[in-house]
Amino acid sequence: MQTVFDYLFIIALYFAVIGLAFFFSWGASWVFRKLSARLQARRGPPAYQPIADIIKLFGKERFTPALSNKFLYILSPLLALSAILILSFMIPPGTPLWPGPLAFDLIVILYFSVMFSLAFVIAGWASGSTWGKIGASREVVMILSVELPLAIALLIPSLALARGGFSFSLSITDVISAQQGTFIWILPNWFLFRYPLAAIALFLTLLTKSWMRPFGDIPEAEQEIFAGSLTEYGGPLLGIFELARLFRFYVFTALFVDLYLGGGVGFVFPFDLLIFLAKCLVIVILMTIVHVASARYRISHVFKWFLTVCLAFALFSLIRVLVGF
Repeated sequence: MQTVFDYLFIIALYFAVIGLAFFFSWGASWVFRKLSARLQARRGPPAYQPIADIIKLFGKERFTPALSNKFLYILSPLLALSAILILSFMIPPGTPLWPGPLAFDLIVILYFSVMFSLAFVIAGWASGSTWGKIGASREVVMILSVELPLAIALLIPSLALARGGFSFSLSITDVISAQQGTFIWILPNWFLFRYPLAAIALFLTLLTKSWMRPFGDIPEAEQEIFAGSLTEYGGPLLGIFELARLFRFYVFTALFVDLYLGGGVGFVFPFDLLIFLAKCLVIVILMTIVHVASARYRISHVFKWFLTVCLAFALFSLIRVLVGF
């Protein structure tokens, strides 16, 4: 009987955190659009606009292009939504007491983040559209460029645990717990201050995976390839994709906050959750400013930037962790 209650508790917890991720992403999406408009001397949309756009898509007729691979065409948005929902549950909302993650959740998170991106590659290829295939090829370039520095930057806090007197762990909750106390003087003991170059590398990779400039919107450059991988999508299937992309505001900011900004550690519930969400909102605002202030780079610049600058930042931080300085 206890096992049944444990499963029911996990299910209830899953829906609770998905609800939290949804409402935060809704608000963060509105902040992103509103702040972008203000920085460009525009008025911006009302608060209900992000979700209204998605609801409108679900009310339209579903169609399937004649030249598409119909099975993969329908599967890809479901794959994207499934991957991002699992990520939403596995990333703790700022507390080391979160029961959702596993002992090796950073590896699982890395795999599902790749799966989320691969869903858009599959969508572009399966649509049978030239624009979709170009967008898919660009998405592949983004994956090959971003995933290596992303993986290293994700694992550095775990590798650093042993240097701080903790046992090595791939659990985000252990990483959050290790960031209690102070670092130097009044600076909190966040990995942002211990490994700033790794934090910058992670921020840039998550910025790109969130489809924000200067690199993130390359696969769907409107002036060049219309909507890229999603050119042939519309109606409910496009609505599923847009719903999945909405959750990026929670998933990728929460990942950065937990690993490098200490989550909500140092506070009791519910203040730890509120502090965690406030930090996530600050990251959204910072991403928005970078997005608005940046021009879109060419696709050829992606390899050069991420496999030189970002990878160098991540590798330098990795060497620091391994040699202990």
